[in-house]
Amino acid sequence: MSLKSIALIGASGNFGGLLVPELVKTDLNITAVIRESSKATFPSSVQVTKSDFSLKSLTEAFEGKDAVVSMLPIDAAADQAVLIEAAIAAGVKRFLPSEYGSDSANPAVIAAVPFFESKKKSLDLLVSKENVISWTALVTGPFFDWTFFMGLTGFNASSKTVTLIDGGKTRFTASTSAQISRALISVLEHADETANKMVFVESFTTTQLDTLAAVEKVTGQKWNVAETTAEDVRAAGFQKIGEGNYKEGGGLLIQALVLGKEGLEDHAHVEGGLWNDRLGLKGESLEAVVEAIFQNAPANS
Repeated sequence: MSLKSIALIGASGNFGGLLVPELVKTDLNITAVIRESSKATFPSSVQVTKSDFSLKSLTEAFEGKDAVVSMLPIDAAADQAVLIEAAIAAGVKRFLPSEYGSDSANPAVIAAVPFFESKKKSLDLLVSKENVISWTALVTGPFFDWTFFMGLTGFNASSKTVTLIDGGKTRFTASTSAQISRALISVLEHADETANKMVFVESFTTTQLDTLAAVEKVTGQKWNVAETTAEDVRAAGFQKIGEGNYKEGGGLLIQALVLGKEGLEDHAHVEGGLWNDRLGLKGESLEAVVEAIFQNAPANS
């Protein structure tokens, strides 16, 4: 079974901006469901339906759709409950929650980043509704290219400095935005195999030290190296959150999760293994991805 008629939620946000350009290259029938106040625009092949995001309005928007794909940001993840309820009411076959990134089914991940609990609740709700709707959670590790200049992996391009966390030796799984798009498309094409599954994919699994070697080779420059610990980064994150700076604090908690010595973002040995081969996804070269990142670097990086 292949899922062709797709409703996207959050398509005008950061994730959507990365994924929609790839999705429209396929033969998928795509509808972006956006709020009534939204001024967002999309490629001409994307149908647009406005909604007040009530259960009734969303149910009407989802009627006739094979799948609903959520791309909501983490601070809106709690809103997925009504999306799931509406998808069930509309007879949708598959719901893909806004998972991506980290494995929020892992209790250790929730302990490290408590606000991922809202994602876990969505997964739990979907598992409880498997008799009326199927689901797939796509887990990719961090968006390596998109987050690089945000400093998630410890690199500051303006100062040519990398801050190694716990020595920089921890393996972490990551994916490029293009790979995540390909994975999402393939999940929809392999609907039977991916039903009610956590689907882990990657571009590569690497370390900060390996990434530093690739960055220095691509830039032809020696970078400055600073060091810290995941414990200190995590403490700084909780302090920022306590001060009301949720964005920066949350980013620090995620950074400690990804790069800390616990290795919670290393998906090499997850239950069921990586799905790259089953979905026809090739791995990517770290050096080639780093080269592309710097070729497309923003002017102020």
